[in-house]
Amino acid sequence: MVHTPDRTIFTWSTENVPCAKRLDAYMEVRERFASVTTSCPDANGFHCEIKIAPFGALTLMQSSGSARASHRTRRDIARSGAQGYILGMVDGERHYSYRGSALRLGPLDLVLLDTRHEYSFHQPVGRLVDWCVRLSSEWVHRWILAHEKLVGKRISGTSPWGRVLSGYLFQMTPEFSVRAPLPEQVMTDQLGALLALAATEILGSDSELAPAYRDLRARILDCIRQRCCEWELTVGDVAAVLNLSPRTLHRALASYGETFGRKLIDARFDVAMRMLESRLFDQVTTAEIGRRAGFPNASHFTRVCRARRGCTPKQLRGACNDPQAEAA
Repeated sequence: MVHTPDRTIFTWSTENVPCAKRLDAYMEVRERFASVTTSCPDANGFHCEIKIAPFGALTLMQSSGSARASHRTRRDIARSGAQGYILGMVDGERHYSYRGSALRLGPLDLVLLDTRHEYSFHQPVGRLVDWCVRLSSEWVHRWILAHEKLVGKRISGTSPWGRVLSGYLFQMTPEFSVRAPLPEQVMTDQLGALLALAATEILGSDSELAPAYRDLRARILDCIRQRCCEWELTVGDVAAVLNLSPRTLHRALASYGETFGRKLIDARFDVAMRMLESRLFDQVTTAEIGRRAGFPNASHFTRVCRARRGCTPKQLRGACNDPQAEAA
């Protein structure tokens, strides 16, 4: 095991286990995360490395090793402790069977599984690496209102939000739990928001996820527009004004396929554009306009302008104030 002042990363490998006992040892170790019954075409040649670490309300696991087939059977379910959900992803191809449905996952595709039900997965060939996060039922129910409709469905690693979610999960190794750049609550809320956003791509943003948050979303956006010029505005600041938890705010926006960061930049850019278009600010530098709109520095303002309009703030100002450009 790897120890840190406030965290332990459990590590295990077949390296020092006799070949004939490796599969049994693997299944025993897997019970730390979720019990499964495993088989391998070449049991004597089976090899695997596993790392597991707690991270706030989550448990992170990364493993790599031989191709194998694993089944969560009724017996495995019966001897498990608290039930929950598993969000999994692999770097290659994997076949799943869940509640009578077959599912084929490609590299960096994801799937959410309910550990109360039987499931099977099979790695056809080669050595694969997989990333898994164990999620409590309470955590999933808070983030995904229609969670039962998402469970067992393929979350494409190439879809717009699926790509972001898989990239984030790729970083969430057990080692990440030790060197996380932000507090656990912030990082786990980010995972919840991304999972909720990915759910909108599958379930639809106008599904039952969205109506419950329609009025709340309007209040959130109104507050963001009112306070966007504050340089250090955070999701916690807006949530506090609206008497919400940051998690509820993230989920309300996610149900419409939106994020707090994106809506904040939208609001700041709108303010900056109004100043660039107004003759009242002709004597104010573009850097100062960006600062007044809430952008932390001139380079960030310039990057946003280039990404959204394909030109610099000075070029935008010129286009806004050029009569010939307006006539064209």
